[in-house]
Order: sequence, then structure tokens, then C-alpha cells
Amino acid sequence: MVLDMKPIILVAILTPLWLAAPATAENITCAGQRPVTTYCENYISQGQNITLGQASDLISRWLDAKQRIFAPPFDRPLLARMTTGILYSDTVKAIDYLTNSNSQYRYGVQKVESVERFAASGNKATLEVRITEDATLYRNGKVDSSSFNTKLVRYTLEYWDGIWKIADSQIMSHFTTNN
Repeated sequence: MVLDMKPIILVAILTPLWLAAPATAENITCAGQRPVTTYCENYISQGQNITLGQASDLISRWLDAKQRIFAPPFDRPLLARMTTGILYSDTVKAIDYLTNSNSQYRYGVQKVESVERFAASGNKATLEVRITEDATLYRNGKVDSSSFNTKLVRYTLEYWDGIWKIADSQIMSHFTTNN
């Protein structure tokens, strides 16, 4: 009889570990926050996995938004809706520089040529995108510099407050040279 009980005890001990539900944004509470809060400060909420198409669309929307973010009226609310983390803070610094130096960017062609790599897991995703972009920097109303090139850019995405945002970007390589 003792032999029959050991496997039952072992199964009873291990079963809760197998069946334990993972934490989600809805059932996490933080010290010092009201219980109705669905996420903690500095907590990236657990969202639905992003698809390749959704990630590519987000990058296309970012390219379109750059025309309103890096030129008057320097649309900071749009920046906040689309970005987070280091990309947000670096872009705020860039806007401050452009404003203080009476400068702005104007864009011609901006196009996602292809998505080279994509991976998503939970609330994070990374994609490498081949982008063609025509950008001109104007300072005091005159052309300061101009570039028209295709580059491979790695974007890091994070799910924040119920939406996917761009957290970082890195230029991995250029396929043509600047003018």
C-alpha cells in the first residue's frame, strides 16, 4: 500500500507547477498602486503577438510620421504615440536641436522595400527592414545636407499601453552613398 501512495504524492506535488497560469498584465499588482491598475509603472504589458504585416505597417507609418515630427510643428504627441524608450528620448533631443538651430527635415521618397528578418515573442519584436529614403536637412531655410539612399535598419518594437511602439532603431548598413 505504501508503494501505491508514492506516485500519487509525487503527482500531487508536481501538478500545480504544470498547471500554474503565467502572470498577465491583468493580474499583476504593484506596491503603492491602486488594485484596479492593469499594469505597473515601467512594466511592458503583455500584448497579442504582432504579425509581420503589422510590424511592417508600423514602420511605414513611422516613415510617414517623420515628416510631421522632424519639421514644424514638430509633432511631439505623434512621436509619443509611435515611439517609446531610447528612440523616443533620442528623437526629443533631435527635435530640440532642430528647433534651436532653426532647422528641419523634408522628405521625398520614403519606402519600405522589404522585410529581411522578423521575430516576435510576447511583448517584443525585432525586424530588419530595407528602406529607401530621400531626406534633406534645411537650416535657416537653405539646404544644409541631403541624402537619397537605401539602408538596412533594425527596429525593436515593444507593446506599451495596449499598442505596439518602436523602441529603438539601428542602421545596420547602407546600400548607396550620401550625396
